[in-house]
Order: sequence, then C-alpha cells, then structure tokens
Amino acid sequence: MTEAGLADAAASFHVQEESRNFVLLDVLKGSRLVQITRAYDGAQRERTAEDIAHIVDFLAAALYTDDAEVFTDFLVWTADILTARKVPAPALTAGLDVIAARLPDFPRALALLEQGAAALHARHVPHPRT
Repeated sequence: MTEAGLADAAASFHVQEESRNFVLLDVLKGSRLVQITRAYDGAQRERTAEDIAHIVDFLAAALYTDDAEVFTDFLVWTADILTARKVPAPALTAGLDVIAARLPDFPRALALLEQGAAALHARHVPHPRT
C-alpha cells in the first residue's frame, strides 16, 4: 500500500471511530443541525443520528477505496429519500458541516465532504455556510 493509501486507511479508521461522537458533539456546539432538528421528536432525532452514522460510514468507505462516487452517490440518494420524507434539505448539509468540524486534520476527508456538498448543491439542495 502506498503512503497515500496508508493515510487514507488511517483517515477511514479515524472517521469510523469518531462516528459515535458526531451527534453528541453537535448538540454541545449548538450547530445549525441542532437548530434544524430542535422541533424533532425522539424518533426523528434517532433517525437523524442514524443518517449521520450512515454518512460517516460512506465517507470512510470512499476514503478507503479512494472513490468519491461511493460517497457522493450515497449523499444524492439520501437527499432523494429525505426529500420524499419531507425532511428539510438543510438538515443533510448541516450534517456534513458537523462531520467536517470533527475532521480538521484530514484534508482528503474534507475534500470528499466538499465534493458531497457540491453534488447536493447540483441537485438543488441549499448549503448555506454558518
């Protein structure tokens, strides 16, 4: 495995390891996701946490395989599902911001998150920066 491949594998492992902390840390930071989900009931918050965990899993898979489409295709599919369920589109992009905030030392992960945000934006999902 190349040095870049080892770095991606390390980033993938770190992303998966941190996945349990994303939603809790988001609550503590008062991010946009918390503002968006404030009116959610317990079941809706649980689904949001599951969605974040799935996003993290696909981010890790994309890092591990060095294939951005693994991540961007999943995000677009997720956006379609959430739209059908009448979940506000900004909730998904806010989730990307939460993940990015936890990965400042992983430029490839951040680049994938930006590619994901761009894929969502191309599908007309707004992504206002806070």
